[in-house]
Amino acid sequence: MNLEKKKTRFNFIDVVIILIILAIIGAAAYLIVTDMQTNKTSRLTGNMDFTVRISSVDEEALALFERGVIVKDSVTGAVIGEIFGVNAQKSRYYGNIAAKDDDGYVVPVSEYEDKYDVYVIIRGNAEKDLRGIHYINDTKILIGSTVYFKIPSFTSISYITDFTPMITE
Repeated sequence: MNLEKKKTRFNFIDVVIILIILAIIGAAAYLIVTDMQTNKTSRLTGNMDFTVRISSVDEEALALFERGVIVKDSVTGAVIGEIFGVNAQKSRYYGNIAAKDDDGYVVPVSEYEDKYDVYVIIRGNAEKDLRGIHYINDTKILIGSTVYFKIPSFTSISYITDFTPMITE
């Protein structure tokens, strides 16, 4: 039995394949880095107002929402802005079954006695990218976007219901 060990040789085709792979990796890294850099450097900054809705707040907690209170992101701890205005309405419960009425069908609505929906207007320093999307830190300012709302003695997950485009400086 003749067992010979063959020596693996590195030929010209192997060199070409390795160079092509390295070129593809280098091009991908370059495109990713330049794209991230242009998104960050091309943003406009300015102040903007946006409204968040906090549902089912206890009546005792309404006093915590005052103008001038600093609002932070409860996940990162970064400052989002400060409270510019507050509007509270009694929370409503909408029934599941519509009842027939003279004009058509009506969904029954009832109000909670001690629960409120609080609409908080926040003013913060925002950035606007080339697509026209506003950001405050990592929070996108779009209708329906999640805001991790934190003020002293109160934390909530809330959603943006309204915003006014930023005023550039």
